[in-house]
This record gives sequence, structure tokens and C-alpha cells, in this order.
Amino acid sequence: MKQNNIVALGVIGVGILAAAVTGYQARNLGTSSSVAKSQIPKDAVTATGEAQGLGGPVKVEVIANAEKIFSINVLDASGETPNIGTLAVDQLPASIFEANSLAVDSVTGATITSTAIKNAAAQAIESAGFDPANFGFVKEEKKEVVVNTDDIPADAVTASGEAQGLGGPVKVEITATADKIYNLTATGDMETPGIGTKALEELPGAIISANSVSVDAVSGATITSDAIKEAAKKALESAGFDAANFAGGEAQAKDAGDTKETPAETTAAAAEKKDIPADAVTVTGEAQGLGGPVKVEITATADKIIDVVATGDKETPGIGTKALEELPAAIISKNSIDVDAVSGATVTSDAIKEAARKALESADFGAAEEKESKEETKKAEDSKDASDSVKATGEAQGLGGPVKVEITATADKIIDLVATGDKETPGIGTKALEELPEAIISKNSLDVDAVSGATVTSDAIKEAAKKALESAGFDPASYK
Repeated sequence: MKQNNIVALGVIGVGILAAAVTGYQARNLGTSSSVAKSQIPKDAVTATGEAQGLGGPVKVEVIANAEKIFSINVLDASGETPNIGTLAVDQLPASIFEANSLAVDSVTGATITSTAIKNAAAQAIESAGFDPANFGFVKEEKKEVVVNTDDIPADAVTASGEAQGLGGPVKVEITATADKIYNLTATGDMETPGIGTKALEELPGAIISANSVSVDAVSGATITSDAIKEAAKKALESAGFDAANFAGGEAQAKDAGDTKETPAETTAAAAEKKDIPADAVTVTGEAQGLGGPVKVEITATADKIIDVVATGDKETPGIGTKALEELPAAIISKNSIDVDAVSGATVTSDAIKEAARKALESADFGAAEEKESKEETKKAEDSKDASDSVKATGEAQGLGGPVKVEITATADKIIDLVATGDKETPGIGTKALEELPEAIISKNSLDVDAVSGATVTSDAIKEAAKKALESAGFDPASYK
């Protein structure tokens, strides 16, 4: 009998484990995303929809009638990035339910997964026989240009070109005469889904419509956009045509002798315009990103940053890669590495800035002068308190394991604080470990706001710091 009980308990345990494993596949987000069954009217319909997320299909179940969403749940999002895309899975259905609308803000840092949830919900509502527009849904129209092959003259030439994109080669096939582009297709199977692929879809139509390779890059996909334009230029040249004939405003500026660099230009554009001064140097630097090393190649003089290229093949697609695409242009535009991080990609952004700083230092430029000056000032201030300062440690439970804090302080001033926790979530908990100590030191208080999305780790840091101060004989309440 005892053996049977053990077997029964084992079966129950397996059932619980199975429920835990499948719970991610079919998330029930509770009363915040549904009403009680008794409140669902007879005209409500249950339907499912599916849309492409960052890592695979996202499936959503909706219960609704023509004017109200009574329940919305994500059934499957197993391909989305843990702690990033899954944040949208956890949070967005409740937002949609509460607003009774699909026109809600995407979850910060998880735009692609958020969009997939909205698109899947819209598909579900439509399959139930209702109009998604009643719930604020606006279908994104692809910017396509219809090419009538009958309009292509006999003297048109079809040629191809290739250039380096963010993840690999981008290939362009173009059909044109000496003065008109009739068709263009772009492919690149290594480009970031939902970002670089958006440029592959949209930019060819823009080039055909403008009859010019000098068109604006697709927002958030600068590197892929530049690769398409460069590949198109090479294709035109291989067909024996002058690419300058298809450069629009840029060609006119060159004819006028205007070689002033615009903020969003890349190395290829700058080199093409021959405006890199003789005293400029190209140097490289490297720093640790979220998934691996981030490398920066920077071209600069002693007082001007001319070009920046950032690469990091281990960074999160659609998030870290967005920083790799967007931050270099911001650095060039501001002529400074002191720029805001790309939203949702703080770790990769910081790595780009740190690698750029190292690159500039290796060229003996003064990129670090301001930082060094601040450090010297801080050292001078801290040295006044060095004689009576105490170093102590404390520990508290974080999200994944223990969080340890080492603090250096006097009875009324926090001089230094270091937080570690190797079990905390990369890019979220680790962000709190990086950012919160500086906030505590700056405010000289443990009463600081938690880092967004990392409340548990933030609270653990503050609790561990409190214990450290108490172990040093200091009153944590004195630091306000």
C-alpha cells in the first residue's frame, strides 16, 4: 500500500511538472485579461489568430462580440525571447482587455512580439466575423510598387549587385535604362526579422518611386537600408550606367560642390564623397555586450567623429541589433559618445559607447578627458572621507539567487557601492546591478526608484546595502 501511495504521488508530481511546462505555451493571464464566464453574452464568439513574432508564430485566443473583448490570452509564443518578448506575452493582453482596444502601446523593448500579439488578436476577431477596426486596429499597408512589365522598354538592362548588410550579404537585382529604374528586388536572409527584413520589403518600392538610390533609410534599419542602396549602385554600374544619374538631390549637391556630411551618413557614403580629411584615423575598440563582444570601428580627427560602425553578432535580434543600427548615427550627429541609449537596449548601447571610447583613446584623442576629470573630482571628494570610511558587505535574495553588495561609507555618506548577482536575468536584473548602485551613490540614499522591469533585483540590492550599512554600525535611515 505504501508503494502504491508513492507511485500515486509520483504521478501527481509528473502532472504538476507537465502543467508547469505547458503553462508557458498557454498562458492564462487571469482576471485582468478576461471576465467571468457568467458575464460573457451569448453573441460572443471564441476564435484564434496567429501572426509572426520575432522567433516564430504567436497564437492568440479571443472571446469577443462586435463591440467588446471579453477575454484575450496568448496560447503560444514559445519562440519569443525570454524576459523580453515574453514580457509582452505577460503584459499586453491585460492592456488590450482593459482598454477594449488593440490600439495600445507596445511593451518597451518588445515591439515585434507586441505587434504579433495585436495582429494575431485582430485575425482572431476577424475570423469570428467582427471588424477589428471596431477595436482600434489599423492594418499596416505594405509600401509596394506594382511593376508593369509591359512598360519596360527593350533597351532596359537587368543587373545585380551585392553589399554587406547587418547579418550578411544583401543582394539586389535591378532593371533599368540609362535614366530610369523600372524594377528592383532585394534579398538578404541574414538580416534581422521585422527590422532589416522591413527594409528589404519597403526600400525597393521607394527607390523605384523616386527613381533614385538616394532615398531615406527605413527607420531602425539603417545598415540594411544602406546595403540595399550600395548594392543597387553597384548593379547600375555593372550595367554600364552612371549611378549619379539616379542620385536625385545628392547628385545635385555634388555638382554644386557641397560635400557637407549629413548626420545619418555611413562610411560608404562618406568615402564616396571623398570628404574624410587627411588627418583622420580609423581605429577600433571592443566592449562586452549582452550576448558577447561588441566591436566598434570609428573614423575621426581630434575634434570630429566622421563615421562609426558597430557590430555584435551575439546581440538580441530586434533589440540589441537595433542599437547596433541606430546608435552610431546618433554618435555621429552629436559628435559625442555621450548619447542616450536606444530604448530597451541599454546594455548593447553602453557597450557601443564603451567600445567607441576605447577606440578614441587608442588614437590618443581626448574622448576620456571629461570622464577622467569627473573621476578625479570624485576621488578628491572621496579622499576627504577616506580616513573614517568603512567597507562592509550585505546579501539579500534576488530573482534568481543571492545578490551581494559591497559598500564603502561613512556615518552620513555613501562613497562607493558594488552589486553582484550571477543568477539575475541578463539584460533585466543585470541592468539593475549596473544602474542602481550609481543612483544610490548619487542620491546618497537607499530610497531610490527600482530599475524598470527589475523590481525584485532592485529591492534585493537595496536590502543588501541596508544590511551592509547596519553591519558597519551605521543607521541606514541617516542616508536620506
